[in-house]
Amino acid sequence: MTKATRGTLALRVYYTTALGVGGIYLPFFPRWLEARGMFGVRLGLIAAAAPTMGVVAPAGFGALADALRLRGGLLQFACAGALLAFGSLTAFAAAGLPLGFAVLFFAALALALFRSPMGFIADVIAIELAPSAGTTYGRLRLWGTVGFIAVVLVAARYVDPRDPVVVPAVTTGVVFAALVASLWLPRTADLPDRGDRHGAWRLLADRDFRLFLTAVFLGQCGHVAYDLCFSLYLFDLGVPRMTLGWMWALGAGCEVIMMAYAAPLLRGFAPLSLLAFALGGASVRWALTALARSSVLLIALQPLHALSFALAWLAAVTYASRRFPPQSLGTAQGLFSTGMGAGSAVGMLLWGSVYHRGGGPAVFGGAACFSACGSALAAALAGRSPWAKLRRAPSMTRP
Repeated sequence: MTKATRGTLALRVYYTTALGVGGIYLPFFPRWLEARGMFGVRLGLIAAAAPTMGVVAPAGFGALADALRLRGGLLQFACAGALLAFGSLTAFAAAGLPLGFAVLFFAALALALFRSPMGFIADVIAIELAPSAGTTYGRLRLWGTVGFIAVVLVAARYVDPRDPVVVPAVTTGVVFAALVASLWLPRTADLPDRGDRHGAWRLLADRDFRLFLTAVFLGQCGHVAYDLCFSLYLFDLGVPRMTLGWMWALGAGCEVIMMAYAAPLLRGFAPLSLLAFALGGASVRWALTALARSSVLLIALQPLHALSFALAWLAAVTYASRRFPPQSLGTAQGLFSTGMGAGSAVGMLLWGSVYHRGGGPAVFGGAACFSACGSALAAALAGRSPWAKLRRAPSMTRP
């Protein structure tokens, strides 16, 4: 077994566990907080930790990854920090100590800080390892979705959010598994000397890259409406809980298929063109969701998740990885992650209020507008940028 093959095997396990953390944290941590007496403003402040860190932390971690050529070493640091945060929370809960707002807020803040590089640095490693291992980034990244599905299905059956220990303990266990998997990943990157390395400010000075980040921001603003409000909309329409679960699983399954088989698209079309197409598909999906009044139509729309998320994600990651030299890969992916985090933060602040006032049709109608604007911007950038026709990146080769 070659070094690259061992690395990609470890990366599959890492993706499964590291992104599997979301399968317990996202659906159950808010309910667990409510069971600890966190409501209203206090709940909102704790929940805001993740998107806030998603905006401020990735660019710094990405620049650090490039400056020190760190890869698996940075993931190990991040996993250890997240493990300490939730391990401490588990210990507090198991000892019967009071879990007040301050303890919960700082635990959530620490977890969000250390989780911020756990995804995009793994993406950097996947982009670097995939060619030599005879695979693609998408076929490695899909294991994160598999892990999320597996953890959320098991947690839905066995985890009681009212129990003070179970949610933080399971989260700690999954983070520990990610830490173990990260030990098998390459600690550093084999990069050329630092003379050609771009800093974050130099990347942001590139007008096309700023426009790309704006398109990503708009697309994510639209997509987070799905994460935040889709289940609420289904419940309002009278969709049974079991049907709701299968609808989420159908969307995630289509995402996995796209991740697995998107390589010919990424070879045959420019990433910006694919991004424009994917965000256009997202706009259609959200517009039809706003008009839907039956579960049958909503089920029929779920395969569009392959466009609205999977293809959009792959196209954006591919563009960010090809646009600049390999010495800047961590910084570029960190800035991309920052754009996504900013879109999530703004969308979460926006759509909750819109749903309260206008319901699902208002939310998804607005999401369709955001996605359409992102698609138009990506299409305009694809038409004018000299990088629009870039399919295979010089930066992906080694001297």
